[in-house]
Amino acid sequence: MNDIWNEICFELRACIQNNVLEKDYENAICNCMVLLGWKKFRGEIISQYPVQAGHENKYADIVVLQDGVEQFVIEIKRPNHILQEEDERQLFSYMRLLKHQVIFGLYVGDKIRLYYDDVASQQFPEQVFSLDIEENNPDGVKFVELFSKASFNIQTLTDFCKGQKVIAQKQKQIQDEVSKILSDTSGQVFKDALKEKYLNEGYSEDWVESVLNQFILTVSPLIKGNQPEVATVISDYESVVSHIVNRDKTKYGFLGSGPLAKRKFVLGVVRHFVSKNPKTYDEYAKILNSLKPDSQGVIRTYDSLTKTQMIRYFTKEKECLKSIDGVKFVVCNQWGDFNIAPIVRFANSQGYNVIKYK
Repeated sequence: MNDIWNEICFELRACIQNNVLEKDYENAICNCMVLLGWKKFRGEIISQYPVQAGHENKYADIVVLQDGVEQFVIEIKRPNHILQEEDERQLFSYMRLLKHQVIFGLYVGDKIRLYYDDVASQQFPEQVFSLDIEENNPDGVKFVELFSKASFNIQTLTDFCKGQKVIAQKQKQIQDEVSKILSDTSGQVFKDALKEKYLNEGYSEDWVESVLNQFILTVSPLIKGNQPEVATVISDYESVVSHIVNRDKTKYGFLGSGPLAKRKFVLGVVRHFVSKNPKTYDEYAKILNSLKPDSQGVIRTYDSLTKTQMIRYFTKEKECLKSIDGVKFVVCNQWGDFNIAPIVRFANSQGYNVIKYK
């Protein structure tokens, strides 16, 4: 199955590198369905499949059928297209408007995303799985297992999607808790916990306050190895910044800029994107903050920053940016090897030709 996935990657990577037109990408994806065992001549893979929407026909990019019954629909966008809510809504409408409503939808752009329509939930379909189009990706092997005609099974795929939803819910609970901790810029949550501990051990409140006033607590989303570093204790005469910035020395360049430190690379990429793509602040936030889905995000409005948050953003006047609706905003400067990859992928998707310098 890994060979089949690698063959799919070979087919699609050339399209991604050349940012081919949507129709050419559609043809390549049809060929990938053939690699998975579905047959065009049997009417199992149909491009521009008519879908009745009220009094008009719309056309789904690809629908895959088995014994004449629709099994899943594929929505396709050019490889460098940034996924928008309207793209998802279009896919959802096709899933629900087909003659035989389907509960699985694939969105293929810069990566492959699987959506599942849990009809019992009475909500919109949800993204439950996504995979990068890279050779020897273990998730690619799973994709081949699930969507090969020989092994395709509605119940198996349903069970997989439900399992992914459970995992996602647990991850969201964890992320919500982490975000809550990270939003406590004063470290008061940890100080309160220490205070309760000392009081329970019989120390006086004055004694406890004397101890707690001797240090500063900061919380940052650093990751060392595979373990998240949730809290760092810093005495009040040490530099807070030195504990926040990752020590990795890799630099990045784009559009012939030469090597840049990660924070300057991100600032440069965002500034260039903004200069070439006039949008409202909300539009920028939707696109860019999805690349760093934590409490800091990639950008924040200048007016929303507290004094303690200023250190985490590029706030000099010449570094600030402005949207077409007049919102002044700033770029986060907290970057390391643990969170730079989405920015690199985004820059490459825009044709910025990123170069990595070790």
